[in-house]
Amino acid sequence: MSTAPAAPAAPTASQAAPLDPEATRQLHITIAYKARTIELSVGPTPIVADLLPDIARRLGVLDPAIVYGGYRLLNSEGETLSPSQTLDEQHVEEGSTLTLEPGALNETDIMYDDVVEAVGASVQRVYKPWTNDHTTLTSLIISAGMLAISAGLLAVFPPSIVNAALGFGFALVLIALCSVLSGKNMIPQALAMGLISSVFAAIGGYQLISTLFPGHPFHGLPLLGAAAGLIVDGGLMAAAASRTRPYSLIPIVIGVIAVIPSGLAFMFPINEPQIWIFTATAVALAANALPSMCLSLARISVNSPHSESDIFKLPEDIDYEDIKQRYIFGSTMLFIGRIAVASLLLIATPLLVSLSTPLGAAICLLAFMGMLLDSRQIYTLREMIVTVGAAGIGIIATGLLASQAHPELNIPLILIMLASALATIILTNVTRQQSLFATRMADAAEMLCLVLLPPLAYLAITM
Repeated sequence: MSTAPAAPAAPTASQAAPLDPEATRQLHITIAYKARTIELSVGPTPIVADLLPDIARRLGVLDPAIVYGGYRLLNSEGETLSPSQTLDEQHVEEGSTLTLEPGALNETDIMYDDVVEAVGASVQRVYKPWTNDHTTLTSLIISAGMLAISAGLLAVFPPSIVNAALGFGFALVLIALCSVLSGKNMIPQALAMGLISSVFAAIGGYQLISTLFPGHPFHGLPLLGAAAGLIVDGGLMAAAASRTRPYSLIPIVIGVIAVIPSGLAFMFPINEPQIWIFTATAVALAANALPSMCLSLARISVNSPHSESDIFKLPEDIDYEDIKQRYIFGSTMLFIGRIAVASLLLIATPLLVSLSTPLGAAICLLAFMGMLLDSRQIYTLREMIVTVGAAGIGIIATGLLASQAHPELNIPLILIMLASALATIILTNVTRQQSLFATRMADAAEMLCLVLLPPLAYLAITM
């Protein structure tokens, strides 16, 4: 007797069609209101208007006195998110922080009976006012710019005792001004004048040595004189302005580091290019270890438990002020180290690029590219300005000098610059979402820059 074929078994839960990853993706964001914050995990489908009631409830702002005005979410740039769109549609990134703002606290419903008053209120809301702090900052920038131009003109003058005296004289005047500003608690202004004075002191030392001992190349004895000027000026700055004393280490560190290669180049003039190739490579590699070295100087450690008794015993009190001072010290040392690294690389760039082999230009380009890629791990604004600014100036200077010293490299340089510029614009402006692939590619590129430096330096030294 024949039997009917068995019906196919129904698919089990494990055999069900896989869900679309985009449909199950969760966006983790932080919502802030005054001092309160909540963590939120949102799918790709809910619009902002559907999320606002739950957000307001969890933040405890469902006050009958203000609930009539509704609520809105602001991004980090102060822009209001559209309530009819999802977070994904408005390019809210993973880990973003949004701000909840009750509509009742917005003074948009104020009625004016005077046009002048209404215009004044609108201007006050739309534009930030010009204050005395802005005037002080602008005057400082203009003054520093004029002093920098004066220093540049003095540096290119033919060596003479008069020019050396002018350099030292301006340095002493600026040190005195730094002391006065420090006494008035104007720390940024005092620091700017103190650092510019070190530039004039270095130019004075260079002019003096070039006058007394003519005929030496710049990266030898003249640079040794400039380094001595930096060291002396840093000592005077530390003595004259106590409030900027930690930053007086900037000219001192640059001078001390520059003394070594310039002194060796003076003693062994035939090996001057090799000495500076080694110096630039060593400095570029050491820059990658600066955070670890400065953290060890700060001596901030975590006491991990090693036994059950350590786990269950009461934790020791933490001295917040002591930790804060240690962090400030380590951060300041890191800032000084980044300035010293950038200065040494910029000093070595003209000599390396002018070599007969293009390997010197390649070393400079890789060093500055590594510095630029390393800036992704920097959090503080001042370190970012120093690192990115020095890397950008170094890349531009390397390209311009290499185009003059090696005209045959113009086409490859143009292609490299164009590709780098396009990649930077796309990754920082066009692509708004963070990409793990882009992060891994940047890490690999940074590591490649560092790995290629030693073999290129070896080839440049032996050729």
